[in-house]
Formats: sequence, C-alpha cells, structure tokens
Amino acid sequence: MKEFEAKTTYFQEPGPANTEKTLALANQRAKDLGIATALVASTTGDTAKLAVEKLDGFKEIIIVTHVCGFTEPDVQEFPDDIRAFVEGKGAKVLTAQHAMGGLNRAVRQSMNTYQINEIIANTLRIFGQGMKVILEMSMMAADAGLVSTRKPVIAIAGTHRGADYVAVVKPANSFRFFNLEILEWVCCLSKSHPAFNM
Repeated sequence: MKEFEAKTTYFQEPGPANTEKTLALANQRAKDLGIATALVASTTGDTAKLAVEKLDGFKEIIIVTHVCGFTEPDVQEFPDDIRAFVEGKGAKVLTAQHAMGGLNRAVRQSMNTYQINEIIANTLRIFGQGMKVILEMSMMAADAGLVSTRKPVIAIAGTHRGADYVAVVKPANSFRFFNLEILEWVCCLSKSHPAFNM
C-alpha cells in the first residue's frame, strides 16, 4: 500500500498575524503538488490584497467574499477599490449566496428553528470556522463554474479575520456536497493542542 507524509502547521491563536505565514504555506504546497488554482476567503479585502501580492505560484486566484447584505441590507463589506485592485492583478472575485446559508438562515431568523444547511455548518465548525469556510467556498466556486470538480485546488480561509486555514480540496457542487474531498490539511487553528503546553 502506498503512503506519503505531509506536514501540518497548527496556529494557537487566530487572526491576521497568521496571514502571511498561511499564504507562504499555501504557496509552497501548491508548488509541491503542481496545483494552479487558489480559493481565498476575504470579507473586508485585507486578505485578498495580501493574497494577490504574495501568492506567486498560482495561475488563477479566486477571491470569495460575503454576500451583499450580510451585515446589513444593501451593504457590501468588500470595498470597490480593493475589488478593482485584485482584479487588476488578474484575480477573480466571486460574490454569491453562501452554500450553507441563504433561505435556511431566513427560516432560522424568522421562525427560530435550524434547517439542515446550518446544522451541517455548525457541525463543521467543530473542526474550526476555517474548515467550514473552506468547504463552503469550494462549493460556491464550483457552482459558479470557476473551478473544476475534477482537479484539486488550494483553499485558504480564516477564523473571523485574516487567514489561518489551508487545505487541498477537490471541490464539488453544493447539490453534490458529499462528493467534496479534503485531501490534505496544510495549516489550521488548534488552540488547545498539547504541544502548545510543552
């Protein structure tokens, strides 16, 4: 039986302080594996801006933002000037309904009951917010036709702000969620890992 070993980096604390290291790890793993596409979650644009400056090993960078109205009606958190900047660097920007949100969230907010999408999302958060985001944006990008479901991508996400998760993912459309594959964790958050107490 064949096997291989791969290194995973664990961050103890979340936040923007991890972003540059996270992007460097993503860059290196993409070069090692010959992966050409990066998905990058970005809310306010700070991570997107750094990504297009630091990710030099990719043919394609796709920035995935929050939907318009996520924080309040008609407001887009991702600024127009940063969108223009990253697009000017050749990146694409995807703004679409969250694969695990949308109508399900409306039912929770108005009827105070959870639907299956948000149950799945909350279950994935056991492994960290970044894991849920990586899987969600992989489906969103596949649904938009921006990534192939036959080729792995490097997906980069974070815990609230900045980036602290990287995974090698084989995307799937949202209606084929159970075909999604996490092939490898490159880095993630692990606040209580025993190594931090040694």
